[in-house]
Amino acid sequence: MAALVTLAALSAPATARAQVGHLPEKSPYEDVKIGQTLTVMGGWLAVQRDLADVAPASSWVTGLRYDIGVGGPASLFARYMVSPSERRVLVPANPLTTRVLATPGATTHVLDGGLDMALTGRKTWHHFMPSINVGAGIVSDFAKADTGAYKFGTKFSFNYGFSMRYLPRRGPQLRIDATNNFWKYQYPDRYFVKASDTTSILTDTRKREAWRGNWGLSAGVIFPIFR
Repeated sequence: MAALVTLAALSAPATARAQVGHLPEKSPYEDVKIGQTLTVMGGWLAVQRDLADVAPASSWVTGLRYDIGVGGPASLFARYMVSPSERRVLVPANPLTTRVLATPGATTHVLDGGLDMALTGRKTWHHFMPSINVGAGIVSDFAKADTGAYKFGTKFSFNYGFSMRYLPRRGPQLRIDATNNFWKYQYPDRYFVKASDTTSILTDTRKREAWRGNWGLSAGVIFPIFR
């Protein structure tokens, strides 16, 4: 987080220097007010396969993002994303050939917030405003433990990402976000017990827990609010 904030801070003087030599009416930079906005988004959540391959899989994602400027190039954001998908239900006591019991639907909910730093300060460059952000939150499928005693549950998550906003003087404002969400998987003792065919879902008991990064790519329309 410190590195990202430092990079944003260093970009401010670079932006100022880039404007030298341009007439105001011909400058590629334009002042903007970083107020409050609501973004309606849709995209794809690429979930990295977990060790047992039982967590919700990659799928489409939709959501809302609220931003509020807090001074200079900084904004705070809150975001809610939902991804309807499916997952595998395993029966640890069954042999490998009959271990998969079902693939029911599973919906992943991500609620987080954090800090967004515009790399061009309070200005756009040819109406574009790139930024970096870091945050933390929770992720959950709100489901109970399955037949094999596995439960995705509610987990702490943290993330970092990159955004690009398009802010024309007139017309719709657009946003693209790329975010890497990290959360941890935990597995029950049954996953390490051998079945009748001497196989088990997992073999290394040191891997009862594992962090995974999951990239999300989304695009949306920005609606300024409370002007």
